[in-house]
Amino acid sequence: MTWAWVPPHLAIAWHERLLEEFGGAPGVRDFGLLESALDRPKNLLAYKPEATLEELAALYGVGVAKAHAFVDGNKRIAFAVMVAFLKAHGQTLDATEADATATMLAVASSAINDVALAAWLSTHSRRES
Repeated sequence: MTWAWVPPHLAIAWHERLLEEFGGAPGVRDFGLLESALDRPKNLLAYKPEATLEELAALYGVGVAKAHAFVDGNKRIAFAVMVAFLKAHGQTLDATEADATATMLAVASSAINDVALAAWLSTHSRRES
């Protein structure tokens, strides 16, 4: 499979749109942290070529949420990047807003890790029709 990775410039553009829609302080706090977070799925694939789409997407979600690369809106952009990655590979997320919000809050507070998030994605995503 050819993977469609999320580059930093797209994450930054999406972050700006999310702030316009939902509010928050603008700005990238640390570009290096953003790059590192966005590279986590690529690193997993280098060591685990059989990694699933959900495992890779979960690393985007956890990596971006925990990196705090942005001044504000880190959980929102983490969720957006994770969902966009799924969508780019033919999957759609099927979860309520409340469930998705609770899940991302759990990620940010370290109540769940990338393995648990991948399992959540496996049960809450489906192939687009």
